[in-house]
Order: sequence, then C-alpha cells, then structure tokens
Amino acid sequence: MRIKDIQLIPLQIPQTYETHWANGRISVAEHTLIKIIAEDGTYGISEAVPRTGIYGETQLSICTVLRKSIIPALIGMDSMNTELLWEKMSETPYNFVAKGSVDVALHDLNGKLLGVSTAELLGGPYRKEVPLCWVSGGSWFERDHILEETKRIMDEGYKAIKMKAGHCEQDIELAKEIRRMAPKGFQINIDPNQLYSREELIRVGKELSGVIDAIEEPVPVWDDVARTEFTRNFPEIALLSDESTFTVPDTYRQMQVGAIRRLGIKIPRTGFTLSKKLVHLAEMNDMPAQISTQAETDLGCAAGLQMAASSKQVCLPCEIAYYKKGMYRESMLTKPLEIRNGMMILPDEPGNGVEVNWDIVEKYTVSL
Repeated sequence: MRIKDIQLIPLQIPQTYETHWANGRISVAEHTLIKIIAEDGTYGISEAVPRTGIYGETQLSICTVLRKSIIPALIGMDSMNTELLWEKMSETPYNFVAKGSVDVALHDLNGKLLGVSTAELLGGPYRKEVPLCWVSGGSWFERDHILEETKRIMDEGYKAIKMKAGHCEQDIELAKEIRRMAPKGFQINIDPNQLYSREELIRVGKELSGVIDAIEEPVPVWDDVARTEFTRNFPEIALLSDESTFTVPDTYRQMQVGAIRRLGIKIPRTGFTLSKKLVHLAEMNDMPAQISTQAETDLGCAAGLQMAASSKQVCLPCEIAYYKKGMYRESMLTKPLEIRNGMMILPDEPGNGVEVNWDIVEKYTVSL
C-alpha cells in the first residue's frame, strides 16, 4: 500500500516525578507520535523518544529532520518495502530515533493492512508471554524505597530487576541486599551508565561475581580494553550492551572483539527492521538478547512487546513495563497491556496490538 501522508504529533507529558539516571534527568517527556497514513486511510502509529545526552537528538531535531529530509523521500512509496524505505532513510545519517520511529509506525501500518500482528510480520510469534525485568532507581538515598519496590515486584512474579547505578560502594552493598531477598532464578542487573573507572569495574567484578547476572555499559563504550578484560576475567557477570550497539556494524564489532555477552535492543532507535538484524547477529554469536527501555509510555512498550515475542533469541527478561513505575499519570492506550505473574501478554489485535487514546494525545499535544 502506498504511503499517502506522515504526520507528526509532538507531546509534552508531565511526569509524576523526575526520572534520573547517572548522567541525566527528565521531568517532562517530550515525545513525538509518528502517524503514517496509507492511501486507503489505514494508519500506523509509533512513539519517538529522544535522549539528547545519548544520541544528540531532541524533540525539535527529530521533527525537523523528518519534515525536511525523511518524510518527503517516503511519500508515495510502498509501505511493505521496508528494506528500500530504510535505504531511503539512510541517506540521512545518524538520527537514530527519527528513523527508528518511522520503521515502527510502518510495521504497525503493515500489520493492520494484512490483519496480522507485528510479531507475525517479524517471523513469530515465538512466544505469547514475555518475562519482565523491572527497572529501579539507583540512588542510595532511595535505598529503602528500592528494597520495598523490589520485594513488591518479586511478589508480582517479575523475573529480573535492573538497578540504575554509578556509585561503586553503594551499588555493591545494595546489589548484595537484593540478592539476599531474591528467589531462586531471579536475575539482577546493574547499569552504571558508563560512570565506573577501570579500578571500580574490577572491584565490582570481584565483589559481585555470583551476586549479579549482568552489568550494562559500566565504563565508556570506547574503552574496549576494560570491557574485554572484564568479560574475560569475570565470566559470571555478563556485560549487557546499550550505547555500544547503536547500529548493526557497532554490534558486529562489539561481538567480534568479545566486549559484550548480552545484547540490549532499544526499539525507538533501531525500529523493527534493524532490530531483527541485531537479533540475527545474536543468533550467530549464540548470545541472548533483551528489549531494553528508553522510558517509553505504554504505547512505545507495546512495540517492544511485539519484538520480544517474535524471536527465540530475545529470551532474557525485557524492560517493557517501565511505564508501570507510575511516572505517567495517564495511559496512552484505550486498553491497557496485560501483565500476569510477571509476564506481559501478546495482544491478539493486528499491528502493534494497541489503539491510541486520542483524547489523551490531544491533552498533551504542543505546537512545534
């Protein structure tokens, strides 16, 4: 089906609390909805989630590059030809989130046109229920809250937790406390957001081997020496990727040098087309993968659910219930995603399986 129009809907969604991690903080979610309309009126929708301090993209830059460069090149093209569409988008380098969000909306559209889920378009579904990983704040001053929250999600059946980290001594102590209260098989990951020194990383390796399951981007991603030495010397702790695997070539290189042992995929930056290629790389290297969060609303998490359900290799607990932390007052969906015993259930509806609540969208829409 030919693409008739692509509309951008910029939003400013106030958060109930300030979200913070080791090197950034957000109190208002400046997300943008991408709506791709086919010539028969059917549309697909996605959520573009900027991370200025990571990708360099802002809400304004995403809308500008889409309006001026990418959208004009795609109008009139066949929505099913995702490889050619990516080739056209790649004429504009970088701008990961801008291009990834278009790809997600295209798959939502194509699934609706064919009457199948995005997971089916991607070759699945391999599974109908996806295990969940909770993402917790990492400030030591929130210690009691984190422990209380961790106990609650364990009782709810979540399969893993990722603790935002960055303060070596405090991270070690808190990780050990969580392990003492965790049931058998429960996974613990920590994410220092590249803030550890080489010495701190070695200390964590020695103290937390057998305690945590994975560590996400502990040192600067350019420090291949520290990353590969850690992976070799501390085999009980897998190095989970994030900023080191923005692109398919980045991911291939990280796997070749032996710097990572788990692959983190973020749908907002690689869409479905490139994410599927990342999954194939993981298969070639016998490496488990997960869907990681970019602080999407439940609309964006619905896309992550489709990817996680589509492939055997995406077998780790996924961070696709981040919206359940309660930072967004209202759902973006007419019908909530279903979670049972720490598992998110794949919807039966076509495309990404959800419908947007346009009253909520209108409430938070801004001019840009």
